[in-house]
Amino acid sequence: MNEARLHELSEKLHGRFKLAALVQKRLVQLMNERSDVITQNSGGRPVRLVIEEVAGGSLQLVDADGNTLVALPEGAGAADD
Repeated sequence: MNEARLHELSEKLHGRFKLAALVQKRLVQLMNERSDVITQNSGGRPVRLVIEEVAGGSLQLVDADGNTLVALPEGAGAADD
């Protein structure tokens, strides 16, 4: 994963903490669901898979009440490595 790309995503999400929280929550969700997405699409790198989901704008961070805290517009970070 490109450090510049991670920096760009963290800026769009208004901080590295929010990026880390979003990635962590999605990884836990996939593991709890025993999702085949990890084994079929990650190539042994589930964190990279989730970063790609974030970059593609398909994830958003919400609070316990369901209010959106931060979301990337679709395709906002979709730059090639």
